[in-house]
Amino acid sequence: MSNSASAELTRAQDATSVASRPASRPAPEPAAPVVLVAHGSPDPRSPEAVRAIADAAGSRVGFLEFNDPDPVDVLTSLADEGTRRAVALPLLLTDAYHSQTDLPDVARRAEAARPGLSVDLARPVGDLSLAKALVRGLPRDVDGLVVLAAGTRVDAGRAHVAEVAAEAGRLLGVPAGPGFASGPGPRAAETVEALRAEGARKVAAVCYFIAPGLLCDTAIESARSAGVVHAGEPLGTAPELLELIAARADAVR
Repeated sequence: MSNSASAELTRAQDATSVASRPASRPAPEPAAPVVLVAHGSPDPRSPEAVRAIADAAGSRVGFLEFNDPDPVDVLTSLADEGTRRAVALPLLLTDAYHSQTDLPDVARRAEAARPGLSVDLARPVGDLSLAKALVRGLPRDVDGLVVLAAGTRVDAGRAHVAEVAAEAGRLLGVPAGPGFASGPGPRAAETVEALRAEGARKVAAVCYFIAPGLLCDTAIESARSAGVVHAGEPLGTAPELLELIAARADAVR
């Protein structure tokens, strides 16, 4: 083969090789960082537990009241680090005042403070799947269950807690109902008494709270005053809660 023919063949082979290579694709954008927005509490146990949840979820955290940092400050600091899109996720169990009013206000203030920053709002983490975490580790002979919650004046919020109680009761195969620490609705002791009137003798209490705090203590004390055989702990870093945080964030990313 002549030198010119050999060179022509080499050029053809190189062209074929280049054509057969997959087209390069731009690198995917990194997922928008998540800022958990918690209510906050004067009880130091509460922010400690919330920070542990944020660490386990790979998120940052801000508090609406009582504790630092403020969620607006967290979001603006992300913008200063180069973030242009973030997710604000309410670490709340019911879709009530804080998620409907405070969270949109947090997003507006952060976007106003840092033009070019976009803040997506996720849903609260309350979900029937958390009933599984609530009933884990309960005594085997429990025959009634009260699900303790903070309480809200929003009817849909109280209805949600009642649905979680029903799901927890279904999982255990026992009658169950909600008990609220504040606002309308039955207190824990009232629900325990109602369950006993239906025939339950060994009623347990479980905490539909994210973290310990004053309202959680109030609900537990009410349940204990009625003689419950067991009082559970708040959700904390339960795997079901961490899975919900990830799912809520992915839904708006």
